[in-house]
Amino acid sequence: MQNRYTGDVGDFSKYGLMRQLTKAGFTTALAWYLFPDETHNSDGKHIAYIGRDEFRHCDPVLYGEMEKLISTKQRNIAAIEKSKILGANTLFHSEPLDMSHFCSLSSKRGHKMRKDAREKWLSDCVLETREADIVFFDPDNGLEGTNPRPLSNKGPKFLYWSDLNFFVQRKQSLVLYNHASRQGTIYKQISKRLCEIKVHVPYGLNAFAMLWRKFSVRYYLVIPTDEMQGAMLSTCQEMIDGPWGQNGFFELVRE
Repeated sequence: MQNRYTGDVGDFSKYGLMRQLTKAGFTTALAWYLFPDETHNSDGKHIAYIGRDEFRHCDPVLYGEMEKLISTKQRNIAAIEKSKILGANTLFHSEPLDMSHFCSLSSKRGHKMRKDAREKWLSDCVLETREADIVFFDPDNGLEGTNPRPLSNKGPKFLYWSDLNFFVQRKQSLVLYNHASRQGTIYKQISKRLCEIKVHVPYGLNAFAMLWRKFSVRYYLVIPTDEMQGAMLSTCQEMIDGPWGQNGFFELVRE
């Protein structure tokens, strides 16, 4: 996540999903994976959904808050947390994850500094989300693949499978944001990730995806615990059956 994305259509979809889960009675936590704003591209400018009734109809309260943040130029995660739009009891881990100011990874000192910083970031995240039923992870680019190493400057843009170990051990349900790539159809990409989840998460057989198609394709991998599988699946299905499923906004994808 980068502050410049706040309020764009991807953010709108993310908050919509989180609000649906919160309304169903689950306590949620959001691990932002906050990365410094970049300027080499125009990402984060997908705000043309503002002014369109089909989006307003999905969640008028959320839409109104996004419209206000964009019009008042409050596009940052602090404004989201302060707004309570995700629910008064939602937990957050907001600490930035940035390696660029440390010594080079190729040096012993730099490697240790980066390793210690990432371990502390993750430890703090585990602590701050301990009371949540569902932990939502929002890495800038999504899950690891053929990516930079975790301790490299670009490493914080990704979620690595090892990041999930503590959350899995205490049996929390998980939601993972992931970018769509250009490698195969979106359904093949999702199928591949769902297979990987079975390897890395003991209750990974319960996983499914919420695919968002408007303006900027992305998907959310939903991994319920055994105890929460039925409730989370039905909550997401209700979302699909309502305004969020109109015109192919959200689609529920299972293997």
